[in-house]
Amino acid sequence: MGDITSWVGLVIAAFSLGVAIIAIYISGRAQKVANSVQLRLLEIEEQREKHRIDVSKQAELRAELRKKGNSGRLYIQNSGAAEARNMRVELDGRPLSEHLVASPQHPIPDLVGPYDEISCFLTMNSHTSKPPFKIRIIWDDESGADRNYRSTLTW
Repeated sequence: MGDITSWVGLVIAAFSLGVAIIAIYISGRAQKVANSVQLRLLEIEEQREKHRIDVSKQAELRAELRKKGNSGRLYIQNSGAAEARNMRVELDGRPLSEHLVASPQHPIPDLVGPYDEISCFLTMNSHTSKPPFKIRIIWDDESGADRNYRSTLTW
């Protein structure tokens, strides 16, 4: 009976060793998958952080015309987190200062702060053109030079 008990003990030990080896293999594969997922999550977080930093360096300009009697005002809003510098405004393909509706006494500033708005007076009468105007705004910000916005302005 001692011989059978030894064989049964040996079989149980061998079976236990096999189960342990399989468990180690499965655990190793699961760890590799977990590491892979963790690396991918880290890449996604790094991309998000880079995007957040890039956005914080950008000015986002938009233009709007607001009518006031026979004249109006051109408003330029910056909805971005960065300052827009060296801003150039074109109406109908020429610099705003050369357009018939431009008021030499009220030039438009060339800088718009973050989350800010600027405006300039536009003279509109029977001798000047009326909206719609094609507008192009070119500016520099922390993300780079010569960023631009194009649109058609109407009342």
